[in-house]
Amino acid sequence: MVIVLTMSLVAVLTSDILIYTLLAALGVYLLVQGFGRQALKYLLVCGIFIGLRLISGGNGLTMLMPEMFLFMTLRILMMVMAAHPVIGMPPGEVVAVFKKIHAPDVLALPITFMLRFFPTVRSEFADVFAALRLRKLLSWRHPLRAMEYIVTPMIFRSSRIAEELAASAESRGISNPGPHTCRRTIAFRKRDAVMCVIAVGVTVGYFLLERTVA
Repeated sequence: MVIVLTMSLVAVLTSDILIYTLLAALGVYLLVQGFGRQALKYLLVCGIFIGLRLISGGNGLTMLMPEMFLFMTLRILMMVMAAHPVIGMPPGEVVAVFKKIHAPDVLALPITFMLRFFPTVRSEFADVFAALRLRKLLSWRHPLRAMEYIVTPMIFRSSRIAEELAASAESRGISNPGPHTCRRTIAFRKRDAVMCVIAVGVTVGYFLLERTVA
């Protein structure tokens, strides 16, 4: 629910003040969920992009970093912050949740693979950067060549990872139409209900403020 509501706000909000306060609210949300360090990292990155927007005066920084890029990056970071508690869930729990709420497989399976794929690709990126630094192939003097050295191995690695994850999921019976079990207890608790109510109230408040500001 938090992810869906954040996506709706990202699509509607136009005032910079409301966007910045929503970033702060998402930081508090991550803090409550137990992701304080990650919240600090997200807010630091968002602060950098906000500073770039303020420095550019709304005109962007050269053709390599136009205003639209800064505009979209902030909004993407907001959606990533809202999705971080879900991204951090083990894939088995994600599958169990989707099965419990009777979500269609057309929606559940792609999201499950995506949540498992991105952390794996991130570790692969770290391995590629470590190998390039060891061979001293990363250089700001030759950005296009460095980009080639990064992208080329990642394309092949990502293709292999996708095949391995699909085979692993199939071997564990992810597409089995029968009942699925999970060793962790999946339950909708009072804290979850309170969080949903607060999220709906905050969303309605932002919609009203957006009309007032507009």
